[in-house]
Amino acid sequence: MKRAITLLLLTPWIAAAQPAIDRAPNGIAYEISGTGEPVVLIHAFSLDRHMWEPQVAALAGSYRVIRYDLRGHGDSAKGDQPYTGYGDLKDLLDSLGIARATLIGLSAGSELAINFAIAYPDRVTRLVLASPGLGGYRGASLPWMQPVIDAAVAGQAEQAARLWAKTPLMRLVTGHNAEPAVTEMVMRNAGLWTSKRTEQPLTPPAIERLATIRVPVLVVVGGDDQPHILDIARVIAAGVPNARVETLRGAAHLVNLDVPNAFNEVVSRFLAAR
Repeated sequence: MKRAITLLLLTPWIAAAQPAIDRAPNGIAYEISGTGEPVVLIHAFSLDRHMWEPQVAALAGSYRVIRYDLRGHGDSAKGDQPYTGYGDLKDLLDSLGIARATLIGLSAGSELAINFAIAYPDRVTRLVLASPGLGGYRGASLPWMQPVIDAAVAGQAEQAARLWAKTPLMRLVTGHNAEPAVTEMVMRNAGLWTSKRTEQPLTPPAIERLATIRVPVLVVVGGDDQPHILDIARVIAAGVPNARVETLRGAAHLVNLDVPNAFNEVVSRFLAAR
């Protein structure tokens, strides 16, 4: 029954062709769909590569779409030793023989994409940053996170995950049909809340190095996302020389699932532009 709910609810968006599924030498699980210019999809914290079903269906006809599970998520190896998310991505691309790629990330996936573009600028064609996180950003406190943190500190991984699934960052405004799939992914990754964090940050942090990003950047946010996420979008747009923001109405943080058709349209238009 693993992933049964996810696949059932997202069936309308699953591409007809079966993707190539494998695990890279560094333990990162990935899938490849379609052919053409490489596009890498990087999921949000606590979810996994299956959150991108609507985008794979839309992009695989024109691009070689690679989606993968972050370390410690989904089917990828755990982060038992110190590592960097951008280093994992480099190793994955190296193992696939991909010199440069477009990166599409959401939330923590966007933060990772930014870090990768700073650490390896010659490996990136362009960036799509949805509901972005940003290394070094210090925003307002989030009181609704305290019950989640309390459960995690108490060693209650499943309780922390259940509470996290109900937070504003996981709620859907328009795409309610995808809510069970989101909850299933969150619960499947519940162990994240009590596992030791060994991921190392980019130093100096990305917020101090945005001007070094020279590729085209599209920032996509939901109009109903949290204020600190909308502020991060403004910071990126002001700091990256070739960046612009697209706001989609009727969507919150998981903008790709809230309004998948609108999201796919703006992303496809950006990717097709030269």
